Amino acid sequence: MKYYLAVFVLFLFSCSKQESFFHGTIANVQDGKWVYLEKVSLTDIKKVDSCMIENSVFSFNYSLDSISFYRIFLEDNNYGLMALKKGDSVHFTADASSLFNYSAYGSQQVEINSTLFSIINSATSKTDSLRLVYQKSIGTAEEQTVLDRIRNKYNSIMLEKEDKLKQFIENNSSSFITIIALQELGDASEHIEHYKMVSDQLSSQYPYNPWVMDLKKRTLAAQNTAIGSEAPPFSMNDTEGNLFHLSDLKGSFVLIDFWASWCAPCRRENPLLVELYKEFNPKGLEIISVSLDDTVKQKNGKQDWISAIENDQLTWTQLSQLQGFESSVCKKYGIESIPSTYLIDKDGIIIARNLRGALLRNKLIDLFD
Repeated sequence: MKYYLAVFVLFLFSCSKQESFFHGTIANVQDGKWVYLEKVSLTDIKKVDSCMIENSVFSFNYSLDSISFYRIFLEDNNYGLMALKKGDSVHFTADASSLFNYSAYGSQQVEINSTLFSIINSATSKTDSLRLVYQKSIGTAEEQTVLDRIRNKYNSIMLEKEDKLKQFIENNSSSFITIIALQELGDASEHIEHYKMVSDQLSSQYPYNPWVMDLKKRTLAAQNTAIGSEAPPFSMNDTEGNLFHLSDLKGSFVLIDFWASWCAPCRRENPLLVELYKEFNPKGLEIISVSLDDTVKQKNGKQDWISAIENDQLTWTQLSQLQGFESSVCKKYGIESIPSTYLIDKDGIIIARNLRGALLRNKLIDLFD
């Protein structure tokens, strides 16, 4: 997933008498409350305009340039997200209790926004209801029965949401807001056809837009690491500074494991990898762990990495560029979250991705037993 830094550059303007490009009403809010327009980029969120609400009404006059994502922000965790572009004239309506559940009209983009967020809101409200049911059962004799029943309903809700998102993407592949729909749908590697569809359409319309360029990059990375593709080659230093080449292991089955000392799910998975390595290494399995520890963002990044290796008793090849998600290997493999794994056959072809736990063990049993 990407991390958006909450760096707020304040350009606060009072409401102007000029004709506004964006006006709206927020019900059930006190007069004198400030509402903000924020521009969302790949790296930060900046306040670009503001207005004091009077009689539930507000307006913004910020001069839009190219298309991008913006937030109508009232307070922490209470905002409405939308795509806006130069020439838009938008009317926005929401209740102060939840700006996320807004309605808007005045441009094709914002009207499509409403359709997308209704899909997301519907699924969220249903899963929230299931969560409440389970919480009431905790500690009772029926807890496990309730959990099993809820799990089935949850899976059904998620499948319905996925189907609706796919339909939305197919119907709106040339709309900028569909970038958000892709993020809701899931990882590019698992939905490559939908990512490619949107990437192709938006790249032709907005070839130099940062969001579109990032989408294109992630789509290409997912294509390069799809099952059946040759694993992208890389070279990297181990803990002793020795240079390792992935090609050195051609002829072996290789599990590439992306992790970090600070990643709790990764550390929980390590004992299983230790067991699997002991069991399957004599049969021909090699494991390569690529750490995303970072000497810039961590005070003692390298030592954290080495200590974790020792504490978790990882005896196989350990590699890192100590640059976190900015490592070149992350860009090659499209790594946006960890843990993440790739299983490669003797010819260097990717045969499985992101297998963990019992699924990984079963796959190795199929290969070696």
